[in-house]
Amino acid sequence: MRRKDMEREYNNLAIDVGKRKCRAAVKDSDGNILDEFFFANDLDGRTRLVEAAHKYYPCRAVLESTGNMWIKVHDALEESGIDTKVAHPYKTRIIAEARIKSDKLDARILADLLRADLIYGSYVPPKEFREKRGRL
Repeated sequence: MRRKDMEREYNNLAIDVGKRKCRAAVKDSDGNILDEFFFANDLDGRTRLVEAAHKYYPCRAVLESTGNMWIKVHDALEESGIDTKVAHPYKTRIIAEARIKSDKLDARILADLLRADLIYGSYVPPKEFREKRGRL
C-alpha cells in the first residue's frame, strides 16, 4: 500500500465467505463496529454487499480465501472500485487458531487485521485466468 493511501482513513470491510451465505463486518479506522450483516453468496447478495460498501466509502475490503467461493464476491467489489484483498489462509493463522470460532468473529478479526495493515494477501490471478480456471 502506498504511503498516501496509508495516511488516508478508510473504513474496513471484512467478509467471511461461505458457499451459500457470507458474513460481513465493517469497522472504522479506530476499530469501532459500523455494521455487521449476512448476505447471500448470489447475485442479489453481492449487489447488497456492493451497496453497503459504497455506503461506508472510503472503504477497502478483505475476503477470507475459501475454495473458489470468494471469486464472485471479490470481482463484484473490485468492479465497483473497492480495493479488495484476499487473505492468505496460512498467513492469517490467528483466525484458524482461535478457540472460539464463528463467522461473526472471523469477520471482525479480519477487519481488525485489515485496519492494522496486517493482511498478507494471496495472489489473485487476472480475471481472464480465473474465468478459464472456473471452466475446468
